[in-house]
Amino acid sequence: MYNVYQHQSVVDADTTLNTILNVINEGVWDWDGCRQKVTRSPGWYRMLGYDVGAFREDVFTWENVIHPEDYARVMHQFEAYITGKINIYEVEYRCKKSDGSYLWIIDRGIIAARNPDGTVARMIGAHQDVHQKIVAQNELIKKNKLLTEGNLSLEQLVEQKTQELAKKNKLLEQKLIEIESISNIDPLTQIANRKFFECELEKEIIRANRYHHPLTLVMFDLDNFKDINDIHGHKVGDAILCRVCELVTCNIRDVDLFARWGGDEFVIIFPELTKTQAHQTSEKLRQLISQHQTSMTSAITCSFGVAQYREGDSINTLFQRVDRLLYHSKQKGRNQVYS
Repeated sequence: MYNVYQHQSVVDADTTLNTILNVINEGVWDWDGCRQKVTRSPGWYRMLGYDVGAFREDVFTWENVIHPEDYARVMHQFEAYITGKINIYEVEYRCKKSDGSYLWIIDRGIIAARNPDGTVARMIGAHQDVHQKIVAQNELIKKNKLLTEGNLSLEQLVEQKTQELAKKNKLLEQKLIEIESISNIDPLTQIANRKFFECELEKEIIRANRYHHPLTLVMFDLDNFKDINDIHGHKVGDAILCRVCELVTCNIRDVDLFARWGGDEFVIIFPELTKTQAHQTSEKLRQLISQHQTSMTSAITCSFGVAQYREGDSINTLFQRVDRLLYHSKQKGRNQVYS
């Protein structure tokens, strides 16, 4: 590697590096595989129109801005590179900008260090804006097709129809987004439903295997909830379920997924948390719920089961474990966390 600079101190080197990163247009990223931390340059944020430092420094930010149609292709390329199946990581795809539109970029990266077990310790790369090039290429392909078919004289008519179709497609896409959102939300509690939860858990298991970070599943339910419904009625029961969901939602992280499993049973995915950490969070939630007073009934309590994902687990085996732990919590007297 050709050395351009030979600084006398780390401070001088940092000053030069940060100045360069602040000036260049490319979005530079630096993934620390051991700490699961991703550092991004100011150019990365400016390229996509976000405020500098607006996102968490983790891999979820990157994965969540990838266009859904490009996601599988990008992940295939990324995993093939970090596992040594290919020698070069270079892939073009679309990233979501702050205004909701998508920008074509080319993503290049190189592994700077590996751990003794072969996993990635550090990887550095850059995103380069190639949007105009891709758009121009697509336009050229379109015009060449028209020429080939002898329809260049109809280009204006085609363009008009294309614009009309684009508007209709945009409206349709908005409707589909609305429908998908509704289909993923529990109508009573307004949190994720069982279907959406199962899909997200499958994704999180793949991520846990890919990045070697912990993943913990929590299941809890309301103690003696049937008695509440029988004595006070289902309307009161529904109001209590909604209030419990509000308490939990306000006291977990944005990256955690909270969903209604069914009836008075709920589940929470805790990405990057160990069983011990998830147990502590569950204990805090248990106390908040039990301390909440309502004029409609006596104090509400919940029982929790906490299980950490193990390599080789399926969704079924993980659920069997957390369900068994919740059962033990009930058997031990309710209103407690069992892991």
